[in-house]
Amino acid sequence: MGQDASDLLTVTGLAKHFSGGGIGNVSLSVPARSITGFIGANGAGKSTTLRCVLGLIRPDAGDIRLFGGRADEVSRNRVGFLPEERGLFPHERARDAIAFHGRLKGLDRRTALARADRLLDRVGLGSRGRDRLESLSKGNVQRVQVLCALVHEPELLLLDEPLTGLDPVGQAEMLSLIAEFRGRGGAVLFSTHSMSAAENICDRVVMLSGGRTVFEGALADAAALAPHGAIVVTADAEGLVAAAAAVGGEVSPLGATNAGAMRWRVVLPRQVPHPALVRALADRSVALLNFQPIRPGLEGAFWQLERSEAA
Repeated sequence: MGQDASDLLTVTGLAKHFSGGGIGNVSLSVPARSITGFIGANGAGKSTTLRCVLGLIRPDAGDIRLFGGRADEVSRNRVGFLPEERGLFPHERARDAIAFHGRLKGLDRRTALARADRLLDRVGLGSRGRDRLESLSKGNVQRVQVLCALVHEPELLLLDEPLTGLDPVGQAEMLSLIAEFRGRGGAVLFSTHSMSAAENICDRVVMLSGGRTVFEGALADAAALAPHGAIVVTADAEGLVAAAAAVGGEVSPLGATNAGAMRWRVVLPRQVPHPALVRALADRSVALLNFQPIRPGLEGAFWQLERSEAA
């Protein structure tokens, strides 16, 4: 992958091996003024990749470029980071925690405190700045942690699961903060399990599977990879397999339901409409508990890529 002049971050062929895991071949880029979703199952290597970018872990192989040059202490000071493991001290006051992170990035004390107060006002916590973190809700502590990553006004923001622990209102506020950051000229790479959040805010996505990049590109191109088919719930496995085969479909199990029936993914040829499968099921008297067409989107695309990698 070549370095584009507009890319704030470029990772090429990144590898880091641990006993029982790690990453083997991760490549990605984050263009200026973009929001890039970083998607993968637990253990796929998202957090390891982010830590390598920040110099917290030394990779075994690969190349990392920040702002067009070598990733070093100077360039990393232009990056804001929200780690997956939140690390604030419970007895610390909210504004002091934010200001401390600003001081770590080179701000003087007065500037750091002023920015902390302004950011707390932005997220509706202006009156709680002198409260200790242990007195705040989990969601509000999460907001403070994100403000710690923003206080030095970085150009690139790396967020590891920023929506964890937030209720729907908190998630909406977080996504608004991310969008505002991009609107001011920044770029964002954030890992998330929320496909809907990624679809709502991302320009592009990077998908990892088994420690390697399996897709990088525009959001619309990723969504188009979703299979054409349906999720079917039935206890009649034999009838389902026969009906799917009759219309050229392929069946794979997704697991049992609470009622004892099975959930199945049926992938159809693109030219076969969903009603054709329904008719084939009816012809064989297959009792359906649920039939849900797979809609084009990131979730379907991700599981299709996971399935292809495992094959």
